[in-house]
Amino acid sequence: MTETYFKLAELGSHVDALEEIRNLEQKLTDQFGSTISLIAYEAEEDN
Repeated sequence: MTETYFKLAELGSHVDALEEIRNLEQKLTDQFGSTISLIAYEAEEDN
């Protein structure tokens, strides 16, 4: 059976992705009235 594990995604060189995440964080912060922070993970399957 395959299990899926997650690790933090390395997005440092992906400027467009980081900008989209920051924009969504700001939109959600505005909607909820408190600071929202998003964390990006990537899947690692254990075969």
